[in-house]
Amino acid sequence: MAESVLAEEQIVWRDLDGEVVILNLESGIYFGLEGSGNDIWRLLAQGCSRTQIVEQLSADYEVSPEQARTDLDRFLAELSAKGLVIAAPVTSDD
Repeated sequence: MAESVLAEEQIVWRDLDGEVVILNLESGIYFGLEGSGNDIWRLLAQGCSRTQIVEQLSADYEVSPEQARTDLDRFLAELSAKGLVIAAPVTSDD
């Protein structure tokens, strides 16, 4: 079974001059994302699966799919630890 990643319900975000700013309404803490983090967040917001994000990162940053997956998993673990995203099972991996 594939897995998608969703923003937690208490999260709002905006694009401010090319930087993604994320606010956790529950804690009042905000986070800024630039570079690949910014790109990943936008792909998540579009509903892309992990596989789609890995493919996009691999193409955009000219890294192997394995490296892109490792980097993505590390980044998602950080977002999850901060209460910004949750993993959600889906029936297909697009």
